[in-house]
Amino acid sequence: MEMDRKFARQYALNVARLKPGKHEEAFEVGDDFFAHFENSLIEEGSVLITLKMEKYGTHLDVCFLLKGEVTLSCDRCGNPYPHTLQSEERIIYAFDPDLNFEGYEVMYVDPDAPELQLAQEFYDFINLAVPMRKVPDYEVHTCPPEVLELLGLDAEGQELEDESPADDDEPIDPRWAALKKLKDQSDSEE
Repeated sequence: MEMDRKFARQYALNVARLKPGKHEEAFEVGDDFFAHFENSLIEEGSVLITLKMEKYGTHLDVCFLLKGEVTLSCDRCGNPYPHTLQSEERIIYAFDPDLNFEGYEVMYVDPDAPELQLAQEFYDFINLAVPMRKVPDYEVHTCPPEVLELLGLDAEGQELEDESPADDDEPIDPRWAALKKLKDQSDSEE
């Protein structure tokens, strides 16, 4: 997906001005950030992304620290709820494609490029921090009672116990009866 230049520059790191050594930079993303991504699962949120970096002659080692809150849709009822995010990711941006950093996420970048565009990485890392199953704790969000009832859940989202009495008058398949008898015998011998 092609991003407009003005937007991309807001979330770019000026690599050319970084001298070898440790550096720190912070970016804030909000609702306008998520609006730039088509079909985004997140439409609202506020996330602070702190970059802790160390620049070497051959590469830039970047640790992305994400902290904030986004609004998600509950998988049960579809209503929005606030979700707290806290995540840490790491990428090594190598200036030399021959370098080998086994076990790490490595991206090769042009050593002559003045800026490193990070908007896509920010978006991807935020989405990676969102749980697969978006069902919040009871203290965070309560689904409408009619939805919970349809799902067979109580007000706290726990499964309701089956209130229908067991039908003992229904005949049992003789094969199951024989297996039950064997199980009962084995249980009594122990």
